[in-house]
Amino acid sequence: MIRSEALDIVLESRGSVIWFFLSGHFNNEQAPSIREKFIGLMGDGCRSFVIDLEKVTSVEDAVVPMFLNLLNTLKGKGGELKLIFKNDVMYRAFLPYFNLFPIYTDADALTSGTLFGLLKKRSQTLAKKTGFRISRTVAFSMLIVLCGWFMTLLYIINMQNERLRQQQVELHELGLWKVTTEIEVENLRERLRPLEQLGIVKDAPQSKRN
Repeated sequence: MIRSEALDIVLESRGSVIWFFLSGHFNNEQAPSIREKFIGLMGDGCRSFVIDLEKVTSVEDAVVPMFLNLLNTLKGKGGELKLIFKNDVMYRAFLPYFNLFPIYTDADALTSGTLFGLLKKRSQTLAKKTGFRISRTVAFSMLIVLCGWFMTLLYIINMQNERLRQQQVELHELGLWKVTTEIEVENLRERLRPLEQLGIVKDAPQSKRN
């Protein structure tokens, strides 16, 4: 177990899947160390992760973007990241991103069966409780409608992922442009310094640095 002042982290290897169990307060300062742990495991060849956040009591604003970044990195490597929680804290934090993350209420939900199996089970339960049975034609029609909805959802998720990738590329290019501009300004200042010392030109304004 890795212990910090506010967050407890337990790692388990279950076959080819790495499980993270987090509990306590998840603050911004802990996000980079968690990300580095993921990156290290990915470097060792791990591609499938399950993160149990059910016992996280509070979360700060840098945590969810960190998970978004990890999700994109894993998808780029053919991996997967699944989240487990049903508490209100995590629900509110991840609500804008429910279309991006695979989220489950508990560990059992990870292996609850196929869509058709779930429909059949629901149908049998409904029949036992109400005596009402759904015909095969109606069930098949419902399955087609649900499959259409599922495909639409996948399309939306792919669009969101593509938009995120484009934004990351743009941010990277802006960062490179900023660094290049600062270097060019510094080179120009060095060239003007002898003229400033001779009094030929006025002192150049100092560059603003972050």
